[in-house]
Amino acid sequence: MTAVNVRQMSDLPTDPVPVPDPIPRPQPIPDPPADPDPHPIIDPPPHR
Repeated sequence: MTAVNVRQMSDLPTDPVPVPDPIPRPQPIPDPPADPDPHPIIDPPPHR
């Protein structure tokens, strides 16, 4: 049992393990808010 365990452990490095991509894929840039105005037009309060 122990020998098999050690064998598997030593086989791990050689086995094609799904390694995460070293180069991060370009994440899809989320669409910015509709017309990001520096001065958003805020409706006046109803109790004006």
